[in-house]
Amino acid sequence: MKDKIFIGWSGSNKEALAIKSILEHKYNYVCSIGGNADNNSRYSSVGDTVIQQIRECNQAIMIFQNRADGAVSNNLFFELGYVLAMYGTKKVHCVKRRDEKVVLPSDFDSAFVEPIDDSAGAGAFADGIVDYFMGRQKMSVNDNKMYLINNRYMMHDKIMAHYSETGSKCSDYELAQYILFYTQAAHMFGDVKKVQRELEEFKQKHNFEFSSELALSVNICLSFFEMLNGIKEEDEGSEVYIEKNTFWEFRNDYLHYAQEIVPDDLGIFDEWAKVIIYDHLNFAHMLFANNKSLEEDMRKKLYVMCADYAMKALDAIAELEKSAPCKENNDEKGLISLFRAYIYRNLFVSKHYLGEDAEANEWLGLTLKERASLKNTFGRGTIDTQLYNNFCMEYYLALIDYLTYSKDVDAFETYMYKSEMLDYLESVRKDDSENAYLKQIAYWCAKH
Repeated sequence: MKDKIFIGWSGSNKEALAIKSILEHKYNYVCSIGGNADNNSRYSSVGDTVIQQIRECNQAIMIFQNRADGAVSNNLFFELGYVLAMYGTKKVHCVKRRDEKVVLPSDFDSAFVEPIDDSAGAGAFADGIVDYFMGRQKMSVNDNKMYLINNRYMMHDKIMAHYSETGSKCSDYELAQYILFYTQAAHMFGDVKKVQRELEEFKQKHNFEFSSELALSVNICLSFFEMLNGIKEEDEGSEVYIEKNTFWEFRNDYLHYAQEIVPDDLGIFDEWAKVIIYDHLNFAHMLFANNKSLEEDMRKKLYVMCADYAMKALDAIAELEKSAPCKENNDEKGLISLFRAYIYRNLFVSKHYLGEDAEANEWLGLTLKERASLKNTFGRGTIDTQLYNNFCMEYYLALIDYLTYSKDVDAFETYMYKSEMLDYLESVRKDDSENAYLKQIAYWCAKH
């Protein structure tokens, strides 16, 4: 089920009743109007009723209206303090009529109370409140995304609670974002098959209740996992690749998803979805281009397309970084940096294969710099060991390319870097000896 909504009111509960009717019948919420209007005997008093109602809910709509004496009920301010403490400001939605002068305490921020236009006639106030409430559901996730990935159980809990009897811990719009980041966490932690089963079950049970953003994020996740499950390795130390059918199904799904993204000024789900879709398309084209069974002309075309999607992904990242939530959460330190590192490496691989070596070396330098930054930023126990080992692994993969193709590396540096990589392989080999990328590092060390 969706969030349970507490509706607090002053003056008359007429609007509260109208809002409850709209939210329950049209949007599948469960609402509780403040006070013991039904004279339910399980409550000992009106005060006990309100406190119990608030404890059983997850969000609140607070309707500021004057009573007959021209003042707002003191009870509403008591309820406001309680719901703010229980739910936080993101989950409390205060409203008033635009033309009604309600008297607020002198230290109360009147900007916190949204004026709603009711000039369109009967029902306009309730409709306007519902529109405002639904818009407020489109909140951006206010956590650093690498922090969420590092603590992926938090996102797992939000998914499991979303349609449970206890009530959701976030809106559909927020959950759509969490699922995008949960997808990345599953990839980085190697939990793809486990999380795939979770989300398949989640979709089977609740697909008919999904918002458009939530449906899109779940489909993106499941398509990406299907593609990851199709990754193959030709032989020891070779690049990984995918087959034609895996690529074609994934590509068609993702091009469809890209068209389903709706530009949205209220939140940044659309910006994150674009970054992830273009990054994954870039990755898939590179994987298919690595398939050595393809004709040379086809492989070249795929590497050109890989580079094209890489540039689209970088453009999407530039747009994402303009958003206030992205800046406030320092998302460039972590997930955005990681996406850049992926994209830069794929641009290097593409340009190198196409014989554009000068440009290839520029991208190689950028990916090595980005990966070194991730490795240094998240060292010394600041992040889960498995994630940190991933950052190290990706750094050493880029370092191999640098040592192979750079003309500025002497024999001494090569020897020292090789020793460093052997130490790293020894530290992780027991835990992940079958990892294809670790095999590439080991293969390079054996040859040099």
